[in-house]
Amino acid sequence: MTRRAPLRGDELPEIVVPPPGPRSLAAAKRLRRVEGAAIWGADSGPIVWARAQGSVVEDLDGNRYIDLTSGFGAATLGHAAPDVARAVASQARKLTQGLGDIHPHAAREKLVRRLSGLGGALSRVLLASTGSEAVELALKTAALATGRRRVVAFEGGYHGQSGAALEVTHFPASPDLMKPAGPPRAIHIPFPDPARCAVHSPCARCDLACLDRGWERVERECRGPDPPGAVIVEPIQGRAGVIIPPVEFLFRLREKARAAGMLVIYDEILTGAGRTGTFWAWERSGPAAEPDLMVAGKGLGGGVAIGALFGKSAIMDAWKRHVPASGESPYASTFYAHPLACAGTLAAVERLTSAEIGESVRNIGRVLESELPGSAIGPPRVLGAMAGVDLTIPAAANQLVGPLFLRLMSRGILALPGGLTGSTLSLLPAFTIQESQLRHALGEVSTQIRS
Repeated sequence: MTRRAPLRGDELPEIVVPPPGPRSLAAAKRLRRVEGAAIWGADSGPIVWARAQGSVVEDLDGNRYIDLTSGFGAATLGHAAPDVARAVASQARKLTQGLGDIHPHAAREKLVRRLSGLGGALSRVLLASTGSEAVELALKTAALATGRRRVVAFEGGYHGQSGAALEVTHFPASPDLMKPAGPPRAIHIPFPDPARCAVHSPCARCDLACLDRGWERVERECRGPDPPGAVIVEPIQGRAGVIIPPVEFLFRLREKARAAGMLVIYDEILTGAGRTGTFWAWERSGPAAEPDLMVAGKGLGGGVAIGALFGKSAIMDAWKRHVPASGESPYASTFYAHPLACAGTLAAVERLTSAEIGESVRNIGRVLESELPGSAIGPPRVLGAMAGVDLTIPAAANQLVGPLFLRLMSRGILALPGGLTGSTLSLLPAFTIQESQLRHALGEVSTQIRS
């Protein structure tokens, strides 16, 4: 490929060969020969990314795209965010690997102290390498604190693909054979979704009757021999299609859980770090909705791999009661608090908590609300820098989203299919996307949805 000028990050799309181009197809074919089933869209062939900057991605064939996915919501500050890149490069010259739970390092101490100030009463922090690992930590912590293993979770919820996280996930793409055998850990109840209400159809005004009805089952389980000790919930369901419940939902859920003696865990892996316009999505429901435990990841690192569990001191101290006689830490891993991830995350957090980024997210929300079209199914769902549009669903839902996704890609726009049946267009732009880029991309989205 001819050497091209460095990316600035503010460019508009440029398609030089219909995607996926020959270089992408050849690279994907080579990869598929030696890798397991980890390439989505294998039938059509994916594009292969070569480099990215800001909200611009370039593939091996030299095609340039506006990225409305921000790498599954992780690149909140855009690809190759300068602050994060500088911090990682500086740390790489000093220390690239620590000694896990045995000897901490300076970057870990700085990051944990900084994060502990972001959780309010949830002032204790455990780090993880991924959001899924953070979910596992939350479930372990809740079990240690309550002596009860089972949890209440929600239909359509997505919490990761590792063992215990998969047990509480209720996303249809996860094969049952991957879930551990034995009694189920999770009791799944309906998530408030006015567009697809489990109680009223259509639902003109959500009165949370689905929560009341679902909680009747929870109360029956609480009287049984293996009662749940916690409830885990996404404040806004992300992968299910950006399902935004009423602001009263988390407060009502918190009340019910407290009355049942259960802990509340919020999964803010996608919605946290400013994605919804407040730093944590649960904050829109007010102080009375405060959780006992909270997990974060994805965008918290601004593109570096990080996860974190936040918890109240009294709950997190449950780990201390289980320290073995040897004194060995009850939780450890080889790459715990990886120095490069700690340094990058610390730099990202400084930007993510700035007034500039907060205003940028609010402006993105205003543009999404004004420019994103609805569909025959209903209006778009927008909160901050995340949005979902339900699409007209044929017999096989993915037959619509697949072609739409490919048409957008051919126009230089990267977007994600979402929703329980793949029939939602999900948008997760970086907080640093230029307004001109966003409006151009939404113009293409509007044209393709209406075509």
